[in-house]
Amino acid sequence: LLGLLQEQTERMSRMTKVLLEMSELRSVPCEDDVELGPLSEEVLTDLAPLAEHKDIALNCSGCALVIGSDTLLYRLVFNLVENAIRYSRPGSTVNVSIRDNDSHVFLRVEDQGPGIPKQYREPFFRLDKSRSRAYGGAGLGLALVWEIATLHGGTAEVESSSENGTVMLVALPKRTAAQSDR
Repeated sequence: LLGLLQEQTERMSRMTKVLLEMSELRSVPCEDDVELGPLSEEVLTDLAPLAEHKDIALNCSGCALVIGSDTLLYRLVFNLVENAIRYSRPGSTVNVSIRDNDSHVFLRVEDQGPGIPKQYREPFFRLDKSRSRAYGGAGLGLALVWEIATLHGGTAEVESSSENGTVMLVALPKRTAAQSDR
């Protein structure tokens, strides 16, 4: 009983922390030049112990410059990669790729997990509440990703999902030459 109470208290504490983070997002300045490649590499380094524990390889490719909050964008990438690791099959790979075009930067996080059914692809839903408890999350990680992307003028969505894995896509406005001259 004590163990169950401790688990519930820890989960409520994590959820409260995420909700507080979400309520404070609008007050964070989003005017820094942020290189997504090095930021993503930092996230992979920070999550390497979790990946190693599950025998999951982490890969990152590409780089692009965006305007935003380094702290918030770190949290966005962290949440996506952490989810990908938690739900991937042992012995698989999580890939982070960064590409751009004339107007946007595209960050993709691809896992090799069981996929997400269509009815659970909204930011505030989780596939299976009993499964989420087993993975230690509060259930708001994707909601926070969605809020951070929106705050940066971008979007976050499930690009594709099947029994072979899921690709999460974040599209952010690209830093332009005119913005660089400021």
